Amino acid sequence: MATIVIFDQTAHLEASIIGGIPVAEEARIGFTVCLVLTMLGIIIEFVSIVLEMPSVVRSLFATSSHTIATCLFLLFIYDAHPVSHFWILLVLLSAPSFFLALLSLFRIVGHRGKQG
Repeated sequence: MATIVIFDQTAHLEASIIGGIPVAEEARIGFTVCLVLTMLGIIIEFVSIVLEMPSVVRSLFATSSHTIATCLFLLFIYDAHPVSHFWILLVLLSAPSFFLALLSLFRIVGHRGKQG
């Protein structure tokens, strides 16, 4: 994802637009923001996992939602899909596991704050 954001963004956006229409600046910005938020969510989930081992249910949920999101993400890049579909993908498949990880981090920090 980082490579797409930094290097190949224009090529992937042009490939996802039907008819070879030039990429609008707001589409480029929206795509970049969506990818950056996705990477931020992944980092927060990673930190949450490092600090506390998640339950089996949460692990299965995160793994399945991320697997589906990755498959759809690749489909959206190489098929004709507007940038709004990336936002829908972020909200439906990445946000729930991100919020679970964020709540877990808050719980860990709150628990450690009460001990110290």
